[in-house]
Amino acid sequence: MTRQQKLVPIGVLAILAISLIWSVIPFNFANVVDCEAPLFGADPKNAAPPTSFIDPEKDCLSKGKSRLLVSAVASFMAVLAGATMLNLKPISRACGAGEHDDCREWWVAALGDAGAGLGCQCECHSGVW
Repeated sequence: MTRQQKLVPIGVLAILAISLIWSVIPFNFANVVDCEAPLFGADPKNAAPPTSFIDPEKDCLSKGKSRLLVSAVASFMAVLAGATMLNLKPISRACGAGEHDDCREWWVAALGDAGAGLGCQCECHSGVW
């Protein structure tokens, strides 16, 4: 595995974990109403003062939906970006086919003698971090 194949999934999992944590943290609406975690329904824990315009049932639910949407979009974007990064990484056809001795066919070969110092650019050979 290449370094990118090892680090990208770790980064994606970290973002997924942060998104999950963000959706299970209880929150406070307008410094008046305490609400449960969005993932668990965002039910209000206390009532609003009678002089306020806050409806605890609707407002906690609306803010909870918003936090869940942010978590879902962040998770989706992280997975999409991670998959794209791993799929668009240019590797030679020989490397992808497992023919590691022929990996010089990649862009280094087009450089001729100037590319000789670069060595084998086959991503399959970079297994050490």
